[in-house]
Amino acid sequence: MVAFEYLKPKSIDEAISLHQSHGEKARYVAGGTDVMVKIKEGKIGPQYLISLRHIQGLDRIAHENGELKIGALATHRTLEQSSIIKKEFPILTDAVTNIGTVQIRNVATIGGNIVNAVPSADGAIPLITLGANVRVMGPKGERTMALEDFFVGPGQTLLEPGEI
Repeated sequence: MVAFEYLKPKSIDEAISLHQSHGEKARYVAGGTDVMVKIKEGKIGPQYLISLRHIQGLDRIAHENGELKIGALATHRTLEQSSIIKKEFPILTDAVTNIGTVQIRNVATIGGNIVNAVPSADGAIPLITLGANVRVMGPKGERTMALEDFFVGPGQTLLEPGEI
């Protein structure tokens, strides 16, 4: 396995700045379930992993003014157990309950599930059905787009370099 430096920014701005400093040698990581598999398989070899785990609020789930907001670091297990989601968005509960094992769901995040753009991403299908948008932040600022437009092909999204 490739050696890498594990960086722990405390804010989105700090994470973006670290990515700008290290460029293509860096990779964001949330739960890490997909990234670590890719590293072990030799598909990627980042020198820096920029952990998003220490950024407060990215794991938030809120239902405000009829709108559900899910932070990128919300784990599948958190979504599965959320009373808000069970009651108001059961299609999402049904989908995330079938992702991997409980151990995987405890670590894997909805943000990682989405940005990896794997055609079998169980969390993405109900979100698209519900008309979800994604909010991304990066060196050029913030932008929002429909989740269905975010995906451009298997493993490909509209994320630009350095965006979260």
